[in-house]
Amino acid sequence: MCGKYTEKRNFLSFFAVIIIDYSMHIWYNMLNYKYNYNSLAVPCAHKGNERCRNIMRRYGGNMKKRIKRLLALLVAGAMLTGCASGQVAQSSEVSINMVDAGAYDNAVQPAPVTTEAEQTTASVAHTAPDTVEREPERTTAATTESAADTTTTVEVMIASSTEATTASTPTEATTTTATTEATTTTAAATTTTAETTTATTTATTTATQPKEPVDEPSEIVKNSYTALNHAEVQGVWISYLEYIDMMQGKTETQFRANIAQALDNCSELGLNTVYVHARSHGDAYYQSKLYPWSKYASGSINTSPLYDPLQVIIEEAHARDISVQAWINPMRLCSTSDMAAYGDYTVSDWHSDSTTRGDYVVEVNGYYYLNPAYEEVTDFIAEGAAEIVSNYDVDGLHIDDYFYPTTEAWFDSAAFDKSGYAQLAEFRFDNCDRLVESLYDAVKAANPTALFSVSCQGSIENNYDKMYADVEKWCTNSGYIDYIVPQIYYGFDNSTQPYLTCLSRWEDMCRIGGKPLVVGLSVYKIGVEDTWAGEGKREWITDSAILSRQLEAARECTSYGGAALYSYRSIYSCDSGVEAQIWDEIALYTQLIK
Repeated sequence: MCGKYTEKRNFLSFFAVIIIDYSMHIWYNMLNYKYNYNSLAVPCAHKGNERCRNIMRRYGGNMKKRIKRLLALLVAGAMLTGCASGQVAQSSEVSINMVDAGAYDNAVQPAPVTTEAEQTTASVAHTAPDTVEREPERTTAATTESAADTTTTVEVMIASSTEATTASTPTEATTTTATTEATTTTAAATTTTAETTTATTTATTTATQPKEPVDEPSEIVKNSYTALNHAEVQGVWISYLEYIDMMQGKTETQFRANIAQALDNCSELGLNTVYVHARSHGDAYYQSKLYPWSKYASGSINTSPLYDPLQVIIEEAHARDISVQAWINPMRLCSTSDMAAYGDYTVSDWHSDSTTRGDYVVEVNGYYYLNPAYEEVTDFIAEGAAEIVSNYDVDGLHIDDYFYPTTEAWFDSAAFDKSGYAQLAEFRFDNCDRLVESLYDAVKAANPTALFSVSCQGSIENNYDKMYADVEKWCTNSGYIDYIVPQIYYGFDNSTQPYLTCLSRWEDMCRIGGKPLVVGLSVYKIGVEDTWAGEGKREWITDSAILSRQLEAARECTSYGGAALYSYRSIYSCDSGVEAQIWDEIALYTQLIK
């Protein structure tokens, strides 16, 4: 029967080529769909929830129909090819080869997965223990420094090279990252230059209107900006406490002048990275559709300051070749007294709903905290991270050590009872892992060049016993952080956490995982008694050159990625009784980094 139509072989040859080419096109789209789904689902990486099903429906189409259509076309193509002569077969072969070598390969294809070894970059983040020595506003945190020296919580953040990513979670943590070759952990000088990322002149003083975020917070929009990160991070934390004087109730012109002066001060000291609060209490210092304006911006929660503080910081910092790490506290929310004015946002909805109040949003010592036991909550936190990185040219995202605010079982008992876990600690470790992983994924989906860092407590024991933060897993495995910034706020003579011993333990973990180590150092202890240091409690009063000696020791580490100071106000708004001693220390420190 085929021979009956041999006279039509030229037409059939052409038609077979068209069918096979179209079949390949459908097959490619199906593969590309799968990749796109995996990319788009980053903030809700757990395929079971409704958001991901919506994404599948939106981007996948009706897959059954596509598969049926593909099979039908393949069968038809096979029949026609068999009926045609060798000329048809040769023609179809040429067509397929053209597809393989041309249109198919040149189409937008899934990017190759970069292994951890290929991304080994130097960067570190810094955080202070959630304890007595945290920021005054944080004294309600449930982490006490029992056997270990859980010193003041620090909120500093640093980031480094564009190829490296780092993680850190300090109270005010610092993180630094540096690009390294796939086979080394040494920071490479492949960081984005000032010429490619920022203007070298002072940022304009024209009015900066709040940016309008994307309409669909659950859809991650890629930011094409190339992040500015330095091979060696030299950072400082600027927290919401500094904002009270710099920003609260100020006009844009006033705030711009204040932050410009602070950044000039940083440059004079040789600092190249600032960890600045973008969200401290379930609020925002930027235009957000997920969180209300912070009271530390305008004076009242959910009241706009009429400009965009984060955008101003970015403009002024980049004009000085300073990297901006957006620092958020992912779980801590506002005080109980502020919730009434919080506004119409997801958090207030959860608080108002009797089915989620006390589960999704939990009160601890006068403050509310998000509960990471629920995927809806960690998805929401990740959306907030993506919102910042998508809409603003930040160079990284930084979190500190505010994980679980208490070790008491009542905090998440309802979720634990339904979880199937036998041990509460294991349950909480997995929850924090999911939170950190989702933040990392969200940052990379929004801007692959931006870094994610965590500033955890310097005491490794406290991270496990108090925070439920599996820092060893994060440091030794890919997909969690780009770099770590532990808050090693201990003196050399500290009885329970001597600096060199603690530094060595962090170095061991970072070396194994190829993660840059950015060391968080304490300025606020200079000249005062270190209550938890045992026999070394007067070290910060009697000894000198502590910070510079600590930096020199850190630079001996093979995983060294930089250092971060806690905090800016400890340098420039210190008590007059210790001011001279602090500046003697800072002078010696800056000689090493300038």
